[in-house]
Amino acid sequence: MTAEIFGRLHRAVQAEIGGRLFTVSVQDPAAGLARRAYSSDPENYPTSVPKPIQHDDWSRMVLLRGETFVANTTAEFAPYFFDHALINRLGLHAAVNAPVIVAGEVLGTVNVLDVEGYFTPDRVATLHRVIAAHLAELAPAMRAAAGAGDVHEARLARLRVRMVEAGVDLVALAPGAHLAWLTGAAPFADERPCLALIGHRGAGFLMPALNAADMRQHSDWPFWEWGDDQGPGGALAAALAALGPVGGVSLDETMRADHAMLLLDALPGARRGFAAETVGHLRLRKEPAEIAALRENARIADLAQAALRAAIRPGVTERDLAEAAKAAFRAEGAVPEFTIVGAGANSAFPHHHTGETVIRAGDAIVCDIGGRKDGYYSDITRMACCVTPPESYAEVHAVVEAAVQAALAAIRPGIRARDIDAAARGVITAAGYGAFFTHRTGHGLGQEIHEPPYLTGVSEVVLEPGMVFTIEPGIYLPGRFGIRLEEVAVVTETGCEILSTLSRAVHVA
Repeated sequence: MTAEIFGRLHRAVQAEIGGRLFTVSVQDPAAGLARRAYSSDPENYPTSVPKPIQHDDWSRMVLLRGETFVANTTAEFAPYFFDHALINRLGLHAAVNAPVIVAGEVLGTVNVLDVEGYFTPDRVATLHRVIAAHLAELAPAMRAAAGAGDVHEARLARLRVRMVEAGVDLVALAPGAHLAWLTGAAPFADERPCLALIGHRGAGFLMPALNAADMRQHSDWPFWEWGDDQGPGGALAAALAALGPVGGVSLDETMRADHAMLLLDALPGARRGFAAETVGHLRLRKEPAEIAALRENARIADLAQAALRAAIRPGVTERDLAEAAKAAFRAEGAVPEFTIVGAGANSAFPHHHTGETVIRAGDAIVCDIGGRKDGYYSDITRMACCVTPPESYAEVHAVVEAAVQAALAAIRPGIRARDIDAAARGVITAAGYGAFFTHRTGHGLGQEIHEPPYLTGVSEVVLEPGMVFTIEPGIYLPGRFGIRLEEVAVVTETGCEILSTLSRAVHVA
């Protein structure tokens, strides 16, 4: 029904002002997309390539203020149309985007494209009159076409914009975090090449035949299947032919080397880069729903720390304390992912392997734990002491606490990641413990426990709102004790939000 209504409008516009290409785009705020719901040339300019709702000058003018955008040369629309090269290949060099407005709400745009200089003021005015004449049936059709929205479709659209920005024609992802974030799918991973291949106008999977039926339950993308009796070469060649010319390819950093070489051998002239610049670039800034998931995981991790603390007493082992934390994660529906419990001298090992060491009075205990729920992680480190802290503990704890505070105070948009590391490291170095702070200040957190951005002494990453990472300076005194305190911070417009509500003061049991 919506296609029929858009088709009638197209014929009416064609009769009044002509136009070589006619499209209708609808706003879908839930998905963050302006969907191309109709195209007069679906073969060459399909409806399946949505454009994200952005905050550029075009979006503010057309989608927010409801003003008409007229461009009579490519130079006028190229800064805003990510597919301007495709438009030019169709012989189109001028465009008009007319917003459809009902009761102050912009439902989307009616778009006409033609040759350079085509859109005179009279033609634009006539377009508005035609839209007004069809508004009674056009408005409900546009609302229906907007649909409920889908987060993964929105991410795919954003990725295609990023591909243009990065000069990439093909993104190749292996089963893992990048693919799960982009599509929600988790194909079975083994020695058989299984790759998601994303081009500007199409996407699909190079798929081992034995996994195809199961994977079909989770994705409606095309499959280029291959069997063990054939090998993947033919299917890969068919996939690349379908996706079009590849001048630049972006490879998943976690892809098996043999799978990467298979793809690169099939693209001998392509520029090569990593998905950190495409999918990873988008994952750096977490969406509101992702931050909500991380906040929920932090709440659970606080409960797990409390359970661990309640189990501390002389005579229990590191493993006993770890099990108490794991049980608390499970009770909240989370999967315990790691439990670093280091007592006494073991606390001076940043990544100690939790074992059978018996907790004794006077031990400092580092408690670094994390779980996973709904695809996102928690990560928190707190300190405890059994009966009484060891000698000099309070002094060192105070230094680490001051380092945490300095790093948190430095967080704001526009600051480089290395400046956060410098803030924490400067406090520890000034106190005389610089040689005993042996790792970076923090790491990103999301669908992976360690992901960009990394807060190292050399990172030039510029912080932006929505980035999420840990702040976890530490001091490790060999043979004595170590202290690490860790928060998960979300960059806001003015500073940061800490996800944990648990005090960083030492817990003495």
